[in-house]
Amino acid sequence: MADPMPIELVEAARTGGRDEIELLLRGVWPDAYRLARAILGEDQSAEDVAQEACIILYRTIASLRSSTAFRTWFYRIVVREAAELKRRRSRTEPTTEAPVNPGDETASIDVWRALAVLAHKLREVVVLRYFEDLSSREIASVLGIPEGTVRFRLMIAKQRLRPLLGEYTERFSQPSGEARTNAI
Repeated sequence: MADPMPIELVEAARTGGRDEIELLLRGVWPDAYRLARAILGEDQSAEDVAQEACIILYRTIASLRSSTAFRTWFYRIVVREAAELKRRRSRTEPTTEAPVNPGDETASIDVWRALAVLAHKLREVVVLRYFEDLSSREIASVLGIPEGTVRFRLMIAKQRLRPLLGEYTERFSQPSGEARTNAI
């Protein structure tokens, strides 16, 4: 959620305002879908996860202790549902992710395919950090892991992504692009 939901709207939804819950659901749907899509890599699966997350939000918003914690609470729901779907599918379906050939000079840079190569736990932290702009502390809270583990997973993910993204990461790590040095 690039722009956090207004606390007043979350509070009103939390205390049972039906119209406010509907407004809240409309506001969070795009974020739920985007996060699920980034984690899962598929449109249909992302829609399923986003829908399930919104249903859970609707059913459990009253249990949210603090309206200020809404963002982290909701992201945790989306990430948990995405992980659960991935677990269920891994038991029944073979993996169908296309391998990325980093040596193919003619291929355009495809960040989504590069992310698909990462293990699920690494992809989660990358998506939450670079696509959802969460801090290490917020990611730790969403995933229920120590902050040091978040930083370690980010480091490993960057190491694995660099060869896949090749020239792209070099271009953004030049002195003229200092603000983007740690982009990937």
